[in-house]
Amino acid sequence: MKSGGNRIVRGNIRRLFYDKGYGFALGEDGKDYFFHKSSLKNDSFEDMEEGEAITFCIERNKRKTVAINVEKYCENEFEHNLKKEARTYAGIHPMVKIGSFTAEEQNIIKTLGRTFYVTNSGNKIILGAGSEYRYCLIKPTDFFAEQFNLKREIIVIFANYERFEPRTFDAISEVYKRNTQHFRIDRICSIIISKDERVEDEVHHILKNDTEMQVVIPFTYEELQGKNKDQLFVNRFREYFYERDLFAFESPLKKDIYFFGRREYVHDLINRHNSGENSGVFGLRRSGKTSVLQAIERAAQFTETKCVFIDCQDLYHYAWNEALCAVIRQVNECTNAEIVIEVLQYDEKHANEKFGKNLSDIIKKTGKDILLLFDEIEQITPKLGMKENWKEGDDFVKFWQTIRSNFHKWGNKFTFILAGTNPYAIEQISINKHDNPLYNQLKAESYLPPFKVDDTKDMINKLGGYMGIKFDDIVCAKMTQDFGGHPYLIRHFCSTINQYVIEKKMSKPITITAVLYNNVMPLFVEKSADNYCRFILQVLEDFYPEENKFLEQMALGNLQETDRYDPQMIAHLLGYGIIERNQGQLGFKVEVLKNYLARKYAYKKQNLTNEEKWAEISERRNRLEPKVRTVVRMQLQATYGISQAKHKILESMRPDLKEKYKELQYKELFDPKKSEIYFKQLGDLIEKHWDSCFKNVFSKNKQTIKAFFTIINALRLECHAAPVTDEEMENFRGTITQLEKEIDNLLE
Repeated sequence: MKSGGNRIVRGNIRRLFYDKGYGFALGEDGKDYFFHKSSLKNDSFEDMEEGEAITFCIERNKRKTVAINVEKYCENEFEHNLKKEARTYAGIHPMVKIGSFTAEEQNIIKTLGRTFYVTNSGNKIILGAGSEYRYCLIKPTDFFAEQFNLKREIIVIFANYERFEPRTFDAISEVYKRNTQHFRIDRICSIIISKDERVEDEVHHILKNDTEMQVVIPFTYEELQGKNKDQLFVNRFREYFYERDLFAFESPLKKDIYFFGRREYVHDLINRHNSGENSGVFGLRRSGKTSVLQAIERAAQFTETKCVFIDCQDLYHYAWNEALCAVIRQVNECTNAEIVIEVLQYDEKHANEKFGKNLSDIIKKTGKDILLLFDEIEQITPKLGMKENWKEGDDFVKFWQTIRSNFHKWGNKFTFILAGTNPYAIEQISINKHDNPLYNQLKAESYLPPFKVDDTKDMINKLGGYMGIKFDDIVCAKMTQDFGGHPYLIRHFCSTINQYVIEKKMSKPITITAVLYNNVMPLFVEKSADNYCRFILQVLEDFYPEENKFLEQMALGNLQETDRYDPQMIAHLLGYGIIERNQGQLGFKVEVLKNYLARKYAYKKQNLTNEEKWAEISERRNRLEPKVRTVVRMQLQATYGISQAKHKILESMRPDLKEKYKELQYKELFDPKKSEIYFKQLGDLIEKHWDSCFKNVFSKNKQTIKAFFTIINALRLECHAAPVTDEEMENFRGTITQLEKEIDNLLE
């Protein structure tokens, strides 16, 4: 068959670069061919996946041989014609072997064929003794495709047992493995049909305990008997898709189905290993470092490279020589080399030599490349480590001297990737007066890149699509900007959007526009944003206080010149993706972090106008006064009892006020709507009853507390028009901050 004078070739997609719009195809001849997205014949570039079967033509131009007319491979003419149709209709493919099913299951398949297109059926799946399952594949009609973002075929498992067993989920995985064209099968959604009437409860329980489990929709044999089940299918799909939050992942992602945005980055890291280069993956908390390492493990499992994941939270318990032994034992286990590791010989004198010998034996025996993935590297980093031998001793130097020397010996047969929040380990020229073995060992950029707009769009629309939520392009761009491409923040904001849609009882599917986005953002800020931001930025407070201070001043607009600051400090903040540089000017890249810091340190802003000064004074007094009321009320009551405490307060008032308030309940005396006890009067009560009530509850003495109230009260609201000097403002800030701490401590 010819096309444009060229033979049509079958092959697979080897690599895709979504952000750059091109990829590489592996042809039947074993050669790689470049193709651009403009060369696609009938398919969208965004819908292509690595490993997918394709057909293409080979064209030779002046520079190179490329693939053109690229399209997804269709097994036969029937499917080719079906693919080109604008719509997918319900029915059963003539080649489906319905006779291999029980009579009851045949009726169910006919029921499925009235709502979906049944495309295929396979042999029995046998999982151990006495566990067998039958299955078929169904393709969603256009209605289900639009409602639930289902474009590929869905696995349907028949569990013909009276009691549902969790191993049924293994049958789904086995079908996926057996299907050579697994790119046609939806990885998110599957259906289980069971004879157990409790199957819904069982599936709910499993899904609740495994957040990364795909969406599995359960039915019983009994409820699928009969003809018209359209509404049952719609309702059940809505229940399992629309009520599950696919955005709210907290733990690192262990499966590819929910991993987005960094596939190219993962391949780049593997290629660096293949080129004999070590790499770093540093970033803020929850930026996706561990998820990337686990994605590398998955991507490399079918290659000649064996990845060994090493959690340094387990490693820091050991001395350097013991740590080397722990690493090589893990390598031995992961590669199934089964060499003998003589643990007792890993003493300080022989550990270096034994590690090299054992590593050599493993590589020669298995023929595998070794890629070590060190996570949480700061746990064994000088000045940061969890134990003194790593934090202050020479263990770091000795450990990495051994690792580095073996890297130089083996090249691309033995490399490592370092991941963590703090790159101190690779930045220092010397450690404890020794050359740092890791200095200048990572040639490429070591920071985890943020999501680009296309990454955000791909992630939130694919996940949201299953939940009945679509995001327009403007919102995708806005979200990327506001959250600086931080996937954790993006996902959790989308989770808040989903909750908002559900709470407001909005119909799904729904498109999220700028209006809805702007309505949800204040709710996210109020309920969640500060906690997320505080957690993410904790790395700066822990490791880089100067950088934290820099961001604080930057958020408040107090910095006039930034070029006088430490270049390495700026490099950290740029690498973390918190700030960005534009034409020599520095600014926040993550808007939500900027707003969080501006709120947190609002009372440290400098160069205030008189209006801004009075606004802050008013706000802080109004926030503090109710707390002081509570402290005074509780202490007087605890000391004197309610009746006597009321008497003490009335006795301190002018005669007219005493008469006016004598019928009020004790608690009502502290209600500003019912009684005239304000900030000054509260201070007077504390002073008057100091020895009996307050002496032992405040950390400051009587004179100091009195001075606090005097200074704060001097700047009263009735003086609003009067100018406040910078000196007065700083005095007010210092005073009220101390009093706030005193009061907050009493109310804890």
